[in-house]
Amino acid sequence: MKKILLTICLMAAMPSVWAEEFTTAGDGTVWTMQALTVATGSGVSGSDGKYRMTESVTISAGDIFDISGASEITMVGDAELTIAGEPRLSPTSTVHLLHETNAANDKSDGIRLTTAQGDITVSNLHFTGVGLRNSVGEACTVTVSHCSFTAYTGSASSALMLGGSGATFRIDHCTFEECSKAAIGSAANYYCPVVIEDCEFFHNGQSNSNTPQLNLTVASDVTVRRCVVTGDPDLTMVGGIGVSNFIGIEDVHVNIEQCYISDNRYGIGTVGPMDVRIADNLMTDNNHEVNAMNGGSGISLYDPYQRTTAMISGNRIERSLWGVTVIGCAKVNMGRTDVDESSADYNPGGNEFENNGNGGEKYDVYNNSTNTVWAQNCFWSVEVQDAEHIESVVYHKADNSSLGEVLFTPAMQQAGIGHTPTTASGLGKIYDLRGIEQTGKSLPHGIYIIDGKKYVR
Repeated sequence: MKKILLTICLMAAMPSVWAEEFTTAGDGTVWTMQALTVATGSGVSGSDGKYRMTESVTISAGDIFDISGASEITMVGDAELTIAGEPRLSPTSTVHLLHETNAANDKSDGIRLTTAQGDITVSNLHFTGVGLRNSVGEACTVTVSHCSFTAYTGSASSALMLGGSGATFRIDHCTFEECSKAAIGSAANYYCPVVIEDCEFFHNGQSNSNTPQLNLTVASDVTVRRCVVTGDPDLTMVGGIGVSNFIGIEDVHVNIEQCYISDNRYGIGTVGPMDVRIADNLMTDNNHEVNAMNGGSGISLYDPYQRTTAMISGNRIERSLWGVTVIGCAKVNMGRTDVDESSADYNPGGNEFENNGNGGEKYDVYNNSTNTVWAQNCFWSVEVQDAEHIESVVYHKADNSSLGEVLFTPAMQQAGIGHTPTTASGLGKIYDLRGIEQTGKSLPHGIYIIDGKKYVR
């Protein structure tokens, strides 16, 4: 059987250039929304914290834009706010940015940052219908914290667009919900190190295009940690987390850990050469693909250049069309315990599989490469954890002599991850993977620690 990999689609084009209807002088002025209301031709009106923009505004390099004093900014039609100067976008109280359409095809990207250098912090902004598009200089570090992005419909390929190449990003404690395209993304030719932590993604990709909710390109460091990525079961083209290297960037490191990923077309997919670590994630029901030959993996690793190395441990994959799919790649290590713990090849494994398969067959691992895949000390979706039974859920050299072998013995004899009830009441001390105690309240889906052992909910 030949497995055809789902291709993760990223937007390859460079950002477009917009017409600018009002541009500040760049003479060191501090601009606020209230100040813009008295600037001739700005198209900004309003008072008492609530403002409307009917024309696009550019804050030039040398000037400052301070969002403080606003509580609500409505961008009408295709009006946008571009900040080439210094952005002050961390108000002490929440500012809502909204989109109002004049025509069916009206699109606004909301705020566009083109600042050349410096540390930028964006916080306490709630975007609805609009987003945040970055084209900042490579010397910039951008932190986006405690923001929300809802129902984005702009022209960019994601609600939060990373760029330009070389800029560094950190995104934490943000929520992305029902955006028309990806929640976070970047152009294929952008190199943007990014750390994404403690964020929630719900039902993004509402246009149902071939794009994951997190549509990332590689850089020296790409980390996604402690995030919830929940898909819409009605969207059969939208994946969970996708990381791609289409232009052959060297020395890249991708780390995806402690995430809960459910109800997407696939869970985690990588394309192209990279060094990737996938650890301690819970992936369930990532099977919303109408044709199993085109996707539906819990984890899919694709590298025709055979340079990818992957270390996969401590994950639980349930009810995917394929558990882990390997196409190409140089070295995939899902568990190797036959070497000393001091060895770089040592991996405790601990991956668990449950009810993965399609067409009446079970597929916990599908090795569609010519290389050996190590998968020792894993717990398989069979009743008896021995070679004979595990063979029935692994597709490899034994099924097709042209393929590489999956080395799956010795197997883990008892699941290391149990199931918790829906609430924390009466169970003593329960901690999430951030070390935060969960007591006296409902438990969201995720992985928890009780008495030193992992449990899923």
